[in-house]
Amino acid sequence: MNDTRGKAHSTPNPGIQPAAPFDLRIQFDAEQRVLAISLNDSPLDLAARPDPMVQSHGHHLAAEPTDAQRTPPATATGAAPDGATRTGRHVLFGLTRNSAVTLGVLLAVQYFVYRTLLAGRDGFLDRYGWWILYLDLSVVALVATLSYLRSYVYTQASHMVGMMIGMTIGMQVSTMIGGVLGATNGFFVGSIVGMSLGSLYGVVTAWKCGPMAVMHGLMAGVMGGTMGAMVVVMMLPDHVLVFMPVFTTVNLLILMWFTYLFYSECVDGGRCPLAQPVGLAGQLAVTLLTVGFLSALMVAGPKGPMVWKGQKRTLIGEEPSPNPFEVKDGAAPPGPKDPGEMTCGAGMSAPSDTR
Repeated sequence: MNDTRGKAHSTPNPGIQPAAPFDLRIQFDAEQRVLAISLNDSPLDLAARPDPMVQSHGHHLAAEPTDAQRTPPATATGAAPDGATRTGRHVLFGLTRNSAVTLGVLLAVQYFVYRTLLAGRDGFLDRYGWWILYLDLSVVALVATLSYLRSYVYTQASHMVGMMIGMTIGMQVSTMIGGVLGATNGFFVGSIVGMSLGSLYGVVTAWKCGPMAVMHGLMAGVMGGTMGAMVVVMMLPDHVLVFMPVFTTVNLLILMWFTYLFYSECVDGGRCPLAQPVGLAGQLAVTLLTVGFLSALMVAGPKGPMVWKGQKRTLIGEEPSPNPFEVKDGAAPPGPKDPGEMTCGAGMSAPSDTR
């Protein structure tokens, strides 16, 4: 801060009446702007001069807020104020409560639909019961995570958090949905639906975080849709009903830890202000529509050659499925093969009689 002082020290002119001495002080800031002016230790009022750049847009400078009106800044450690932290926890607990209510309403609606429309179909629960339950858990958890993200403005999130948003949402949507539909409709339908939904939601949620996050959302959607359906289809003949609880639990833990990551890095860190939290009505409506569409596709959609058709044996304890290439009892043994069928290369043709 500069302090410029000016004093009158001129030689008195006999023809001019000498003026009284004065003490003028002008204070500047680092950008050479006038902060204060005092004359003989008496401060002078400075008229507010509007910025021409601001005037060109038709706005006026607002008065400087007082200390009581200022928003409390983040602490030195990067944490948000206590009020913002309490609000973030309130939003998180509200979404958890709404998710539990949504799951209960969803199960009640499905039970009503089954009792009124599908109770007469033999083997319906054996073929689709477990997979509809895993679909419910997956969709409720995914909608809750997306609702939590949409409750905040995360455009100021770091690049690393943005990439995690795109990758986690794209991967989990495609893997969880693709795996369930892969078991009931086959590898093709599970891959297409999982890949499409995962890429779509991965891009939409990561769009505000930059092109790097969008690219992660696309890659995760493609990878998760194909891998989720493939893994579950490959597990169909080998205790898939034991594998699915572990598979679903791990995916739910990933979503829970991602929510904690977003809370600690963005909400508690003060980078993401609160927008409009998603209420129970919106969360319930999106969940019911999504589960209804995917359940209809699961039951009435096209089926592949390898799908779940019901439990044929106990989960653990019996002999594995028989080898389809093994000779069964009572069947005639295969006849001897010609030499041409058992050799390769030059031996494929029968030997000729050469002399």
